[in-house]
Amino acid sequence: MNPSDCFAGAVQDFLICITVHKAAETGVPNGELYVKICLDKMTKNTKTQTNSENPFFNEYFVFEFHCTLAELLRLTVLFELKKYKMYKKNANIGELMIDLHSVWNQPNHCYFKRWGRLETPLGEHPFKGGERESCGYLQIDLAIVSQHSAVKPTLTADEPEELTKWPTHHDFDDIKSFHPLKGKTSVQKNTMTPVWNQEISFAWVFPSLAQRFLILFMMQEHMQWKCIAQYDLSFDEIAFEGNWSDQSFVVEFLPILGDYIPSNSQQYKFAVQLAEFYSNELEGPLTTPSGKLRSQMKSFRREAPYQSCLFRVHLPDNRIKFEADFFMIDIANYMRSELATFTIFQLKFPNHMQHQAKCLKSIIHSIVSKIEESVSLHRFDYDMGEESTTWDLNRQQYVLSYFRKVPKELRSLRQRLKSRYSSNMDSTIMDIVNELHRVIGEINSLSNLMHVQDDWPELLLTLSAGGKQIGFCHLNAKHFLCLQQRPINQASNHCWRMKSFLFKSSSCPHTCSNCGCNAGLVLGCISIVLESERHEFLSRIAGEWSTPTPYTWLPNVAQTFFRCHIYVHQAKVRPGSDNKVECDGYVRVIFASQAAETGTARSVCSPIWDAVITVNGLSLPGGVNWYLQNPPQLGLELFNCQQETVGSGQIKSSVITADLSEESSRGDESKYLAKGTLQRLSKLRNVSPPPLKWVSIAKNGRVQAELLMSVELKQQLGDTQIFEDKEPQLTTGIPLSIRPNMLNYVLEVIFVGLRNYSKVGMCTAGKRRAKVIMADLVLTSGLSTSRVRNSINFLVAYASGVVSLPDQQEYWPAIIATDVLASSFSHESTLGAALIPPSPNFLQKDRSSKCMRKPVESSVPNSVIVINQDETTEDDDRHIPEEKGPLFWKRLKIMLGLRTAAYANQNLLRLGDCRDLTEVVDSRFTWWTKFYNSMWIGGDDGLHKCKHKLVIYSSELEKQPQFSYFQDWAVPVPLVHGVKMKKHGPPKEDVYATLKLQIKLTPCEGANTEDGVGDGNALLPLPAALSPREQSLIKSLTDVVKLIVRVYVVQGLQIRPRDWFSDSDTYVRLTLGGKMISDRANYVPNQSNPIFGRFFELSTTLPADPILELALFDHDKRKDGIIGYTQIDLEDRWHSKHRATVGIPQEYSRLGYNQWRDPLLPSQLLADLCQQRGIPPPYYYGNVIEVDGTLLGDETVISKSEELKERLSLTALNNLDRLPSFGYKLVPEHVETRSLYTDDSPGVLQGKIQMWLELYETSMFLPTPVDITPVAPYDYEVRVVVKSLRDIQFGDKNIFGKLMSDIYVIGWCQDSGKYQSTDIHYRSFAGEAAFNWRMIFQMKYSPNEDMMVIRRKGGLQGEEIEIKKPPLIYFQVWDKDVLSKDEFLGALELNLSDLPLPYSSERRCKPFPNSHQRINLFNRRNVEGWFPLVDGLISKDGVPVHRTITGKAQLQLEILTEPEASNAPAGLGHQPPMALEPPNRPKTSFNPLTHPFKSAHLILWPVIRKYVYIGILLLCIGLGLTLFFYGLPTQLMKIPLK
Repeated sequence: MNPSDCFAGAVQDFLICITVHKAAETGVPNGELYVKICLDKMTKNTKTQTNSENPFFNEYFVFEFHCTLAELLRLTVLFELKKYKMYKKNANIGELMIDLHSVWNQPNHCYFKRWGRLETPLGEHPFKGGERESCGYLQIDLAIVSQHSAVKPTLTADEPEELTKWPTHHDFDDIKSFHPLKGKTSVQKNTMTPVWNQEISFAWVFPSLAQRFLILFMMQEHMQWKCIAQYDLSFDEIAFEGNWSDQSFVVEFLPILGDYIPSNSQQYKFAVQLAEFYSNELEGPLTTPSGKLRSQMKSFRREAPYQSCLFRVHLPDNRIKFEADFFMIDIANYMRSELATFTIFQLKFPNHMQHQAKCLKSIIHSIVSKIEESVSLHRFDYDMGEESTTWDLNRQQYVLSYFRKVPKELRSLRQRLKSRYSSNMDSTIMDIVNELHRVIGEINSLSNLMHVQDDWPELLLTLSAGGKQIGFCHLNAKHFLCLQQRPINQASNHCWRMKSFLFKSSSCPHTCSNCGCNAGLVLGCISIVLESERHEFLSRIAGEWSTPTPYTWLPNVAQTFFRCHIYVHQAKVRPGSDNKVECDGYVRVIFASQAAETGTARSVCSPIWDAVITVNGLSLPGGVNWYLQNPPQLGLELFNCQQETVGSGQIKSSVITADLSEESSRGDESKYLAKGTLQRLSKLRNVSPPPLKWVSIAKNGRVQAELLMSVELKQQLGDTQIFEDKEPQLTTGIPLSIRPNMLNYVLEVIFVGLRNYSKVGMCTAGKRRAKVIMADLVLTSGLSTSRVRNSINFLVAYASGVVSLPDQQEYWPAIIATDVLASSFSHESTLGAALIPPSPNFLQKDRSSKCMRKPVESSVPNSVIVINQDETTEDDDRHIPEEKGPLFWKRLKIMLGLRTAAYANQNLLRLGDCRDLTEVVDSRFTWWTKFYNSMWIGGDDGLHKCKHKLVIYSSELEKQPQFSYFQDWAVPVPLVHGVKMKKHGPPKEDVYATLKLQIKLTPCEGANTEDGVGDGNALLPLPAALSPREQSLIKSLTDVVKLIVRVYVVQGLQIRPRDWFSDSDTYVRLTLGGKMISDRANYVPNQSNPIFGRFFELSTTLPADPILELALFDHDKRKDGIIGYTQIDLEDRWHSKHRATVGIPQEYSRLGYNQWRDPLLPSQLLADLCQQRGIPPPYYYGNVIEVDGTLLGDETVISKSEELKERLSLTALNNLDRLPSFGYKLVPEHVETRSLYTDDSPGVLQGKIQMWLELYETSMFLPTPVDITPVAPYDYEVRVVVKSLRDIQFGDKNIFGKLMSDIYVIGWCQDSGKYQSTDIHYRSFAGEAAFNWRMIFQMKYSPNEDMMVIRRKGGLQGEEIEIKKPPLIYFQVWDKDVLSKDEFLGALELNLSDLPLPYSSERRCKPFPNSHQRINLFNRRNVEGWFPLVDGLISKDGVPVHRTITGKAQLQLEILTEPEASNAPAGLGHQPPMALEPPNRPKTSFNPLTHPFKSAHLILWPVIRKYVYIGILLLCIGLGLTLFFYGLPTQLMKIPLK
């Protein structure tokens, strides 16, 4: 049991870690944008980013909470993207809400680089329809870091939950909260059952990532409102369309007998509660269990006819929805019982792998048949007609698709058993059993996947005595519903089934099911029956029950007698708070008003009783069929010698009927063996006696011990007078059929020493010894040497002896290690102890030791042998099987070019050559090139494939399972000097030292007696137990070694800020032994991900100073504060066979950034390893190496010019796990990521640091250290020529009403305030503009990080800080206006390292698709083409416009290094040097205000010329007509009259 499961409700420290990466498609190309984060009245803001539609933030924030998990998960994080305005309220562009409950349910409790959609702020703009429009996207990291919390699973019928305590007669206030929306009901005063009958509505649309809805019940006390209860709902669970009607149900609880009730009272009371409905109280007398012992526990046994707790409830009838769940539970229980039977088969026949496989195939076949039958009979779907919701339909489809898919998976598992060779059958069987348990878990989770509105309230049983409540039991009410009677497909549940109910103490704060706070085991039954169907229910159970009067019950079979056998073999007891490991322990069992105890067994944390408790005449009410399906549970207590309770628990019994009991008593094991495998399996389903199993014994939420035991109830037939008043009988000797088969093993222990001894007073107390105890064997070290710093060694470090252990490893007792203080009067006192779980890694399967009979007159103590390491001979009596093959002929064939076998590393041989790649420039590569190339996750293109790589581990190196956690040489055992109990948290063990032991268990050869049973007391290992090689090994483990430690600190990750208004100013401090190195002068200012690139070299002595502490501190003017630290055990790395001293690179290079750094060459290293293993040295044949009979080919891809012998040797070192004599990996060249913690907040992550170590002996030649100084960013000059624009939208109308624009382009790189602008193309009528204008930007760019580096003055002290952003260049197109503000026309953002390849022609130019080819301009250097301008999401009247193309820009981009730019300078705009030609613009493109005459000539005259000519013509015509008519009378007068 995980201790965090019991203390999930405790108050603890939480960190909410948030990284805001960037936003995209915000639709706001101008202005200053920032992100505001709101969480529980706390707000934090990012820095503002100017004039970018896709702002890049990359800022890290931490929120700290000290609360319970339930209080934390009801909070919601609100991200608001805001636009900064100087004189107005900052505009809210969009918002994203995420509730922490959804974050907690994610793997590792985090979202990593997730994109969330920004919604329109509620109430800002009206929207139509059921969905709000998107305002862009935000990329974030969001993680919850906790101390000791775990997710609590859904309740089942047997699992109780913590009690909610309701106060009485106070003021209630009910607040419904969904941040930031809240509603509140009115106040109900002076009542225990407030009724509001009010409706609260929210104008809210389903948000993008928020999923929870919270209801709080508030009570006014001492002039303030306090939350007394809460309930949260999920939106997708309450999305319901339709109405339901309540039905009347009758709830009935019938307790029969109860045990294990801690009370001094003489009366008990039972009551039942469901929702707001209460039952009547049921009273009865409490008695002390019969027996010769005196127990504080009380029992009760009710007499027939029985009365019950009864009441009516009004709840919706959703039984039809529950039936599919009950069918799923039946399948899961069937699978669980079949696997339990298979486990018994494995225990009885451990070495019969083929028979086990046959049984497992039969079990899988029966499971598949049961699932397919259920699908064909439609047991998982139900038809509700019009009442079916969308959720119901989708859930049914999902469940059906799952159960159609599961049989295919199970058949593939069955096929694996058929196709597997017998050599790997044991691991295959283990994998398949684990897969079946995974399927059981999935089916259980499916059965609990219910609507909140469909599920019923919890059923609460309360037990009171002496006027106060002493226990409660929370149950899932739907499991006790009486289902509708069906002719076929009748589902079954626990309705009116006899069942044991475990009551928890009312003061129990724990959230786990087995915490040890037991307050009673009650045998009874529960039913919830629809009132209209009660008559039908009574007729259904008439065969078992009768009702002489209404609501009283009488079983048709009055009682059944059982013989109870309790088999108690041994225990594993964890060292407790009293610092005493010697325990005269005994076990007490209470059941059915009977109590019995075992005898006391004197032992050190591992007592063995081998006891059988028999209770004759144990009577239980009803027939035996009541107990077959739900066997009753028995209460257990474990006591120590001071009569103190170690812990309590419960065990489920095995019920055997009379006919099965007679058959099992006649049969024996040989009879089973004579029958077929499947018959044997079927016999084991009701085997008697039941096999032993480990039962947890807990106290205060902590497992204190485990008992190996089993219980059976055998039905007895005959005269009832014979069975009455029989006292429990205690006998010794568990039956042979279930007693573990004992074999003899040689236990060898090398006492390496005590490390990290923290208690100074205990160190100086005197000489000490270390003891290792397993079963009845005690191995003792020699006396301790003088203490060197915090380390203590022993004079005699080796001890061995013979121990008898069960053949089944699950039955092995624990190994106990103790630290004993030896006084001068032969008195020993135990200072500390530890319990080591037996590991299969201790067992040497490929070895065996010769053992001999111990003479009777031997004076050596029983099974205690201490052998001095000096008393050894040169002979080694261990037999290691060696395979001898015709090596000569094999090597001769290889020399002739004939391969005798395929390469062992054939899959790793890569066909590729990097010599033709011109882009790989080795002169500029550093270690950082290798580091960043190892992060590459794209395709293996030529450039990345032809750079060297290393391994980056996401956690500590000692946590990698492929390196055996560095425990292959010794097991670190934390010694405990007491346990500090906490009121609201898991107990803390007082660990004062670490004892390092090397433990080996070797089977004895010829150890069994004639009857096949081992006898450890009669055997001794031969005196010549140690070979010279092992003697030197022991000597090397305890010798003093002087080391040089090289520490390379690469960078920090997500370092928790220690300053209020900025990130931490971080530096590194190293502590090793008594030396401390502080790198305070080289602190990195204001960075949450600081890059250190620092190298440190220290010296140390093993085993005196094995712990290296690396800490990060926050630089401050007053006092530097610690951020976090990590500790590294150098001794583990030095002695491990995985060779964690210097990492092995993937390829061998003599020089360059991949230079070999080990003092030994690969060939020398491989030869030394072969010599240590005692195998022949490697053989080299051309491009093939043979090691340990295995052929390996050369894996080199890049460094093919190096010496072939070294390349092949390195290939063999990298494939050491493929060699038969080795089978393990060497530590490669790596960078490990270590977590940082502080003592103030234990278990709460403060950040991570990436680093690696190198260890060298002082006497060896030391290679040159690796230079990991951060590579300074290179200076580049980016030249952009803005050539022309097309299809630009018009911004203005001229005085003649014609659309036109005065277009210009601005661009900037690092600072939008330092932008460059083209000249203005005036009077563009066709949306075209020509510039041919050069812009020049200076940029510092780091190719390794692919980031642009900006250095600025910042912080409170004005330090120079580094800001890293993608290498972006921004362009904006504007329309120049004289009297009003310039109008924005379009924007373009170009990432120079991920640049979309531009279009070659204007006609092809369109928005870039996601699959468009992209280039790195820093490699290509120049590019020219057309780029599309895309508009922002500018909305008109609240209606967003889709993103469209608003223009096309022809650009020429060129990147030059600083030397190249100085050799070929260029001028801005059209200026020399390298002046560009002026653009070919229309004659009308000029500023009309500065050239009035030119404007009149070129702009005004062409427009009015036609009208002027027409006016002149009309003027002439009018003048002519005027003159004509004016002179007409004169002319007429001149005409003579006749």
